[in-house]
Amino acid sequence: MITPLAAAEAFYAAIDAGDVPTIVGLCADDATVQYPAQGRLPYGGTWTGPDGVAAFLEAHDAAEEIVAFDIHRMLADGDTVVVIGAFTGRAKPAGREWSTPFVHVLAFADGLLWRWEAFFDTAAALEAH
Repeated sequence: MITPLAAAEAFYAAIDAGDVPTIVGLCADDATVQYPAQGRLPYGGTWTGPDGVAAFLEAHDAAEEIVAFDIHRMLADGDTVVVIGAFTGRAKPAGREWSTPFVHVLAFADGLLWRWEAFFDTAAALEAH
C-alpha cells in the first residue's frame, strides 16, 4: 500500500503536470476540497467527489494562472500530510499577480485523497481578483 507521503508526492506531481484525470484518479469517491472565501473567490468553497475535484480544478484554472508553486516541506503524521509552500498566481482577467505562503492539509484513506484543505492569504487573493 502507498504511504500518505508517497500519495501526496504523486498528487502534487499530477498537479504540476496539469494532469486532471490522474489527480481525480488519486481521489477517493467521497473526496472533499475546501478552499477559503466561498462566494468571493471563483474556486472558494467546498467541492465534493471526483466531479467536484475536477470542477474545483477547472474553476481555479479559469480564475488564475499559476506563476510559481513551490513546496517547501511535507510533514506526515499517520494518514495526514501537511504541505507548506509558497504560491504566486495571476488573476484572470484582471492580470494582477499575487503571492502568498500556503498550507495544505491532506488526509488519505487507503492511499487515496479524501480531504484537501487550503490555508493562504485570502486578502491578497481577493485584492488581485
